[in-house]
Amino acid sequence: MTTLPTYAHNDIGMPGLIRSVYDAALDASRWQEFLARFAAEFSSQTTMIFGQDFSDGSVEVTGGTTSLAAHHGVDEDSMASFAAHYCRTNVWTQDERMHHEGRIVNGSKFYPDKHLPRTEWHCDWLRPLDLFYTLAAVVEKRRHRSFNVTAVRSKRCGPYTADEELRLQSLVPHLQTAFALHRRLHRAEALAHASLSVIESLPMGVVLLGEGACLLHANGRAHTLAQSSGLLCIHERDGLHATQHADDQRLQAAMRAVVATPTGAPMHAGTSMRLRSLAGSELHVMVAPLPHWSEPFGAHACGAIFISNPASALQSLEGVLRSLYGLTPAEARLAQALVNGLSLQEYADQQSVSIHTVRSQFRTIATKAGVGRQTDFVRAVLTGPAMLQRAVGTRAMP
Repeated sequence: MTTLPTYAHNDIGMPGLIRSVYDAALDASRWQEFLARFAAEFSSQTTMIFGQDFSDGSVEVTGGTTSLAAHHGVDEDSMASFAAHYCRTNVWTQDERMHHEGRIVNGSKFYPDKHLPRTEWHCDWLRPLDLFYTLAAVVEKRRHRSFNVTAVRSKRCGPYTADEELRLQSLVPHLQTAFALHRRLHRAEALAHASLSVIESLPMGVVLLGEGACLLHANGRAHTLAQSSGLLCIHERDGLHATQHADDQRLQAAMRAVVATPTGAPMHAGTSMRLRSLAGSELHVMVAPLPHWSEPFGAHACGAIFISNPASALQSLEGVLRSLYGLTPAEARLAQALVNGLSLQEYADQQSVSIHTVRSQFRTIATKAGVGRQTDFVRAVLTGPAMLQRAVGTRAMP
């Protein structure tokens, strides 16, 4: 038999239980602590949080770090047998019509106690665990799925009382808030990790700017390019700066401009810069705004800076650009060159064609991509699916 835990005098009762609900919402490892307190408060040997699917009778009793499923006072083998078979013999969940979001379920009112010993549910699952009565809160109910916080105790303890039902009912709003908070925090964490993984896999330096042009994040490639070229400095406290004074003035002005676009105003076109050192190092820097809803790190990201080395051109984008925008091979080569930092004139000189031909090609590219200016096109490529597909392909390579 499980020993019910004891707590300090100033942390017992419903106030302590409510506090533990919110502690668990913020730290998923503490749902077990909540269930132990829940068991003590309601004189129960077993407590659990599990999902019930009424469409097929299945349950969710375990999960990853984002799952709310947890249990206390019952061994893993018993929970496994519950999930594998006995959940479908549970007489307390046979009638979905009796389970409503925000309501309390008292097993004695759903199924007569005098008939319970005759059921497979009692004979094969409850009785070996010395359990008989149940009291549950249907915290959430969506279509045919519910998430419940359930207490179960032995016959010696007697049925759950009306007072216990009222106390559990008073806990329901806190449970609903805690469940929603738990999911929102884990969703934000998952998005942050996914965004970071994508940004780190990009073949160019990426610096994210917050409000006021503060530094939110710089990927590893950005740090490498800054250090190897000597043209940029990246510091967590001081932010991003160009090492040459004139370049830094332009860079800071461009950063302030892209993060200062007011809500509802047309998005800033962005700024393209070429940084050069006396030693011959070069970096192409593209400063671009981000949509106002971009929050990959839980903080509001307002702008991004893309850093590349013109001497290390990206050669693998042409196929992706042709596929995404329907470009011809010649148009894809021009688009690739623009992403690598060349101007239209530089590309014309490199290819020994007239600037008029190159401009005509770019107008066709811009129409296909749905943009107007060269900076708009480069920003669309750098912040769009082309770079993500390129990153995925890079990760897949041996």
